[in-house]
Amino acid sequence: MKKEYQNETMKLLYERASCRSFQDKDIEEDLLNQVIDAGLHGATGGNFQPYSIIKITSEETKKRLVDECEMQKIVANAPVNLLFCIDWRRLGRWAEACNAPFTATKSYRHFWIALQDTVICAQNICTAADSVGLGSVYIGTVESCFMELKSICNIPEGVFPVVLLSLGYPTKYPAPRNKLGVEALVHNEQYQDLDIEELIKLHDEKYEHKTLPITEEKLQTIYEVTADVSDKSNAENIINTIKEQGHINMAQRYFGLHYMANWTCTGNQEFIDTLINYGFDWIKGI
Repeated sequence: MKKEYQNETMKLLYERASCRSFQDKDIEEDLLNQVIDAGLHGATGGNFQPYSIIKITSEETKKRLVDECEMQKIVANAPVNLLFCIDWRRLGRWAEACNAPFTATKSYRHFWIALQDTVICAQNICTAADSVGLGSVYIGTVESCFMELKSICNIPEGVFPVVLLSLGYPTKYPAPRNKLGVEALVHNEQYQDLDIEELIKLHDEKYEHKTLPITEEKLQTIYEVTADVSDKSNAENIINTIKEQGHINMAQRYFGLHYMANWTCTGNQEFIDTLINYGFDWIKGI
């Protein structure tokens, strides 16, 4: 049954999907500026707009992002890439010029709010792009190449990269992916755990009951990941469970094979060091 929407805005939000294939066609400058400007009108704490956007369009810079940051080739194929950064440098210079006290880079509160504001801006631009027939996709690997980005984009202290958004005219409009709904994600007044059977059912429906076939290589990877974050006994139990169920379920696929639980726990100290290198001294207090 075709879904009915209250209005075009609701339709746009429901049908939004990441675009990973772009036409070899530039985005008109006036259109791009309007899309970006729409994002700059998003909600922001104190109306500070504590972010900056680095617009990347040159083939040379895009190639460096792919080669040096090991970003997906989507970045090279997209006509425009927008790197969203927390930016307390601009506001700090303004405060200094106006003889005002300023400690934002030393404050976790300012970092926390600026992070939210930056992501809100990015998503507003994403929605604005969809509304004019552009496609977009977030590139999540910014977190793995902070220092390379610092060099490539000449990012000074007080500015910190958060997320990259690739934009362009889609070769075709992708279909939206299934999402968990209100019944799974909205809690009335207080947080409440879903019944475990309901929790599994909702995720099975989201992923359309997909599973992966068992191979020795996959079993070995899941065993090693589990043993690394837990112990060998738990790893053996999970492997036995997989063999009994006759397939690898989506939770096992995501956390054992794709976003591997042991790998995602690495790099914590490096992130702290990176924040300090970028001039965000508040992290030293942790």
